[in-house]
Amino acid sequence: MTEKQKQVSQFIYYRPGGAPRSAGRPVKIKRKIHPSIFIVAAFLMSGVIWLSHSSGSQALSSYIEIKSGINGYCLNDTNNQTTPGGQTDIYACNKSAAENWNMQGTVISHDNNLCLGVTGNSINLSTCNSTSPSQVWLSDGNKLLNPGSGKCLKASSANNGASVVAASCPQSNNNQTSWTGISSSGKNISLPGNCSGDEGQMVACYAEKEWANWQSGVEPHEALLTSYTDGAPYEEWCADFVSYVYKEAGYPFTGGETNGWDENVAGNIQNQGFTVHQADGSYVPKPGDVGYFSYNGGHVEIVITGGKHPTFIYGNSHVTDPTTGNGEMASNTMLSDGSAGRLLYYLSPNIGS
Repeated sequence: MTEKQKQVSQFIYYRPGGAPRSAGRPVKIKRKIHPSIFIVAAFLMSGVIWLSHSSGSQALSSYIEIKSGINGYCLNDTNNQTTPGGQTDIYACNKSAAENWNMQGTVISHDNNLCLGVTGNSINLSTCNSTSPSQVWLSDGNKLLNPGSGKCLKASSANNGASVVAASCPQSNNNQTSWTGISSSGKNISLPGNCSGDEGQMVACYAEKEWANWQSGVEPHEALLTSYTDGAPYEEWCADFVSYVYKEAGYPFTGGETNGWDENVAGNIQNQGFTVHQADGSYVPKPGDVGYFSYNGGHVEIVITGGKHPTFIYGNSHVTDPTTGNGEMASNTMLSDGSAGRLLYYLSPNIGS
């Protein structure tokens, strides 16, 4: 399988362009292990600040602090503004209302209705909009990344009132781009324990949890790939990942290739109980939908935030993961990769049917 890759920023997000297989499982091949096996350290997910996937009906969790890697400083709503347009900075951690935040899925909010977003190189607080890619945040290493812009949340300097900006994500650890969530009792916020909502929201939440697991390195990538591919030593795993997430969310496929739920051919995903919507602008995708792309042999990705500019999480078989020597996991907001391929249609689960 050959796949087209595209670099969005210093963090690399790849659009697979190869064929997942035309039918059945491949011959079992011993997984190639990279000689420099390691687990990413100093990762935010040891105190990860994600909660379950955001939806309009979900209750907000208790407030938390977002501590900067610059010792003693916290993310702060400048002047504790409660109307759209507010700016953010870092300030000495003091547990004030200006330093109270809520995190749900990909959203960071303050005062319940203002969400942290990216405008150019600026970070601001605006009315929460579940379809805005500017308000999407994913944990990557010990950083908070906005995949739409390819930029990370960064404290501009180590001073009270230093502005927080959107900046290029560093390759190595950097205190200015390091963030940790701390509960009111002083404990690190753990991986999300519960997902709620309808089928689509549950699927999106579980996709986020797998992203968090992958990026944290807490579970070896070798073990995660084995789970996604139902024990096969190696597979081109975009479709496997979709079927695994649906199973974990409580909606397993009934006609998959193995054990009922495991579907490893991208083109067959549409036969597992979905409604097809052409990607011509007439349908607005929702969390939990599956995007089908026209790369050689097909490719599928899970929508985690909907709207006209959705964010996707997916399994990528081509890009070498340093731990396994095989596929990585990736995310982006791309609908087209030029001549390599584009989004053809969305597959939405038949909720309630």
